[in-house]
Amino acid sequence: METLWLVVLGTLTVGYFALAGFDYGTGLLLPFRRREVALQRMNPFFLGNEVWLVAAIGVLFAAFPRLEGELLSGAHSTFTLVLAGLVLFMAAVQLRLWWWLVFTGALMVSVGWGLFLAHLLHAPWPVAFVMPVLFAVHGWVFQARQWKLFPVTALLCALPIPLAFSSIDVTGLMAHDDTLGLLAWVAIPIIPLVVLVQWSIVAISSR
Repeated sequence: METLWLVVLGTLTVGYFALAGFDYGTGLLLPFRRREVALQRMNPFFLGNEVWLVAAIGVLFAAFPRLEGELLSGAHSTFTLVLAGLVLFMAAVQLRLWWWLVFTGALMVSVGWGLFLAHLLHAPWPVAFVMPVLFAVHGWVFQARQWKLFPVTALLCALPIPLAFSSIDVTGLMAHDDTLGLLAWVAIPIIPLVVLVQWSIVAISSR
């Protein structure tokens, strides 16, 4: 059961980061691209990508209720930065506010995830700039429709944090088996549906 839920959490996390370059990467590239065109290309993915993050957080809290403390220990300011960036980014995009607010929100989110990566790896803070660079490159692949490069940049964006996360020992941090069994009836059928819908949007938009 532990392996099953680690796979579920890993799948949702990888899905979120593999697609995050579409929106955060686009936001980071706005100073260098035709802004209306770039935002229009991003629109079909904008809210859909956040479903992966919400689902991953839901699984984290439901299946690993004590893991939250391990992850947040010493990283409260980092998650505050990510949350503030998400709110700013989503509000700026939806309300079509100034492009630099979209850029600032995307930068805050990507740097926040980079700081979280450095936190998990116990690495120096300059490691934080790995994620903005990866998101920006992935965003360029998306905006330029360089689909042959997509699997490479998606993999580069998707793996750093889940791999770093895998170093944490989850023994004793999982929910009771009855809770996990009940949750499985809800979570397991939804994941293939989310994957199918999201990647169908990718396929349609790539035409």
